[in-house]
Amino acid sequence: MELRQLVRILLRRWWLIAIPAIVLGAVAVITYYAPPPTYAASMRFAVGYTPDPNLQSLYDEFYAAWLASEYIAGGLSDWAKTGDCASAVSGELAGRGVDVPAAAVAGSVVSDHSRSIVALYFSGSDPALLQSIAEAAARVLQTRNASVFPQNGPNGASVTPLDGAAAGPTPPSLRARLDLPVRIGLAIGVGVVLALIAHYLDPTIRERRDVEALGYSVIGEIPKSK
Repeated sequence: MELRQLVRILLRRWWLIAIPAIVLGAVAVITYYAPPPTYAASMRFAVGYTPDPNLQSLYDEFYAAWLASEYIAGGLSDWAKTGDCASAVSGELAGRGVDVPAAAVAGSVVSDHSRSIVALYFSGSDPALLQSIAEAAARVLQTRNASVFPQNGPNGASVTPLDGAAAGPTPPSLRARLDLPVRIGLAIGVGVVLALIAHYLDPTIRERRDVEALGYSVIGEIPKSK
């Protein structure tokens, strides 16, 4: 089928394309709801370990501390993903008069680390609550790492925040932005399929090429009346 013939078919049955597009498009518009605004915050921490001045080593006295800080950063990052850390953050928030279940804390925190830097990422729909969670998580990392990792010593590791706990809006996801256009595009696609099916099932001879396609020769044509 040539492209020009396909265009003629679609133009001839444009209403079959328009009806599903209008109906399904209207349903899509009516049932569409804008996604709620979301916010995100991130905090980075420098993790350190004070070297023992009495340690006798062939290497530089700070080498062991740098090496230990990388292990500590990995441990703290992994601990931040656990329910134990979420419960600690929830307890810290409760002490501030903010009631947030541990499950909600765990669902809003993602952690990562690189070398001696720990990064925490927070997401949620309430920027004020998100900032409170970030501040409580920072407090937990600073004050409770010794109880989780006794090898850090009685004073624990040094956890220094490098960023403030400020929450900002995040752009909507790609799926949210394309949801309505995809629905309307699918409606148009359904209309095109209906138009092609109607053409296939239509026995009416409309053009010279329809007769020639049946193997007959056309002697003459009666023009359309003006």
